[in-house]
Amino acid sequence: MNLLPLTTRAMLRVLITGPPGVGKTTLIKRLIEHARSLGVGVYGFITTEVREGGSRIGFRIVDVNSGREAWLAHVSLFRGGPMVGRYNVNLRAMEEIGIPSIKAATPGSLAVIDEIGKMELLHGEFLKALEEVVDRVHFLGTIYMAYKTNKPVASFVSRHGFKVIELTRFNRDQVLNELIRELDREVKPSR
Repeated sequence: MNLLPLTTRAMLRVLITGPPGVGKTTLIKRLIEHARSLGVGVYGFITTEVREGGSRIGFRIVDVNSGREAWLAHVSLFRGGPMVGRYNVNLRAMEEIGIPSIKAATPGSLAVIDEIGKMELLHGEFLKALEEVVDRVHFLGTIYMAYKTNKPVASFVSRHGFKVIELTRFNRDQVLNELIRELDREVKPSR
């Protein structure tokens, strides 16, 4: 597919926050589909939860462009490494999928990061990769609710003028519609 260059009147800077299970990743997936329907190049990653027998056992990280994926965290794999809650975090997944998917973003494309969270932040290069691309791309992501307690992350959000939207079960359709309109307005291919 031949993607068109984008006009960049203003760079989109939006982060979605909210409690687990509210629909942040689903919202991001719908916005990725919409951006692609506009002919926009989309880079970055999403994280998906994996359930077994009704219980969450971990998370997979998926490059939105190539489709490559790996375990980001699991309840029983990757023992001996860092942990977030009951999950063992696989830092190699960030090295092999997460960070390269961010750095692949081309100027004027849409970088999608799902999520800026505790697991991803365990890798020392993650925030550096975001800093590398943020000024040249439109940026749409999700962020954990307590991000303000992490000074480097709070500084990143503030310095780059992100709009942070809290998603709830009651506002998710409205937020989706507003962000579709914003994508239509701000992230347009040149003809």
